[in-house]
Amino acid sequence: MMISQLKPKRLMWKIWVLILLIIVTLALMILLTIRSSITQFIDEQVYETLQDVDYYLGNTNELENYPQNPIEYDRRQQESRSVNQLIFLPNGRIIYGSAPLELTNRMYREALNQTGNVKKYQTTIDGEDVYYIIRQNEYDGTTIYQASYAWDAYRRELVSTLFWRISILIGIISLLSLIPALWMSRELTKPIVEMERAVEKISNRQWETVLPLDRQDELGQLAQSIDAMRKELKEQDLAQQALLQNISHDLKTPIMVIRGYAQSIGDGIYPTGDLRGSADVIDEEASRLEKKVVDLLYVTKLEYFKGQEMKLEPINLDKLIELLVARFKLRGDVEWIVEGEGGEMLGDGEQIRVAFENVLDNALRYAETTIRIKLSRSPAGVELFILNDGPPVDENLDLFHQFSRGKQGKFGLGLFIVQRIVTLHKGEVSLGNTSEGTAVRFYFPHVNEIRSLKSDE
Repeated sequence: MMISQLKPKRLMWKIWVLILLIIVTLALMILLTIRSSITQFIDEQVYETLQDVDYYLGNTNELENYPQNPIEYDRRQQESRSVNQLIFLPNGRIIYGSAPLELTNRMYREALNQTGNVKKYQTTIDGEDVYYIIRQNEYDGTTIYQASYAWDAYRRELVSTLFWRISILIGIISLLSLIPALWMSRELTKPIVEMERAVEKISNRQWETVLPLDRQDELGQLAQSIDAMRKELKEQDLAQQALLQNISHDLKTPIMVIRGYAQSIGDGIYPTGDLRGSADVIDEEASRLEKKVVDLLYVTKLEYFKGQEMKLEPINLDKLIELLVARFKLRGDVEWIVEGEGGEMLGDGEQIRVAFENVLDNALRYAETTIRIKLSRSPAGVELFILNDGPPVDENLDLFHQFSRGKQGKFGLGLFIVQRIVTLHKGEVSLGNTSEGTAVRFYFPHVNEIRSLKSDE
């Protein structure tokens, strides 16, 4: 939450500030840990010294062995000078050593309450820390208490000195680390800034813009994705320009014919010789115009369905093909042959009907004598072929593309609509030449496989 509210808007400064916060946090954690660690270490060393001196001073056998090891003997003597001894009885009588009265009384009370043989203590007297160990021994059947204590003459000063020196060292290291942190933030954001500028140019239709692709990390992958998008947008832009040219030409022709015939009829002239023939021409051109407008609207409708949940329903393919064939038989003098059975599939009934209608309309337009429909069903799915004995198609052309041209060079959306519908149903569609003529193949997966599908493409 704090990072999102930072005033610097550029990513470079946000990264730099984030690194700064991390450095400061780590430095504080290290300092707090170091201070407690130093204090604990020194306390442990003091108690260890007290235990050593207390043990060796109370063990005569060990004292006798010291002269045999001069180094150990000298070390014990040095430790003994910094450690004081106090031996007293349960009645409070001191039989060896001396200590301030307040410390003596405190040691006596704690010795009487002590449950174990040896125990560590720490107290403060007149602002000075005192560390001591009380050991309970037996001497000639009498209980005695042996207290070894040492004043903290340097611990606080030592801890403070070490802490501040380490603090200064960490501060210097933190300041020096800000330089590479700033450099790193700039290096991280540099390709992003370059991509930002490139994307801005691409948004202005400067399709030849070069992106920083020479990277193997995630930013390089992002740049490659943006470059792929640039190429696709470039193709789409060129295709849209061709679309505008083609559609304006294809729409302009029937409009000119309709206006020309209407004006002629208004002047009492019938271009076809009579009113009926001229009216038929106007009606035919109006139908062509209507078909193109309907196709454009349907493409828009299909684009809307992208990402939407489809309303699937059972579709009887055999019944649907039967109805479509009966309707198309009225439009041309060709032989219709239907073979096999497709059974039932799950899908959007209206969309499947439109897809078949578009393919059958093309087949009827180019067929010479026969249109053959083959249906088959397998455990994997449903397959349907629509063949006509017309001229072969150019298989090098992508006739399913949104802006493709037909054989007469006219703009059409029929096959693109077909492919879009089949894709929404997770199916496949292809067009090619066979020994029987031109064939369009449909494939839809099994009913159970698409029951819960969403049109997310």
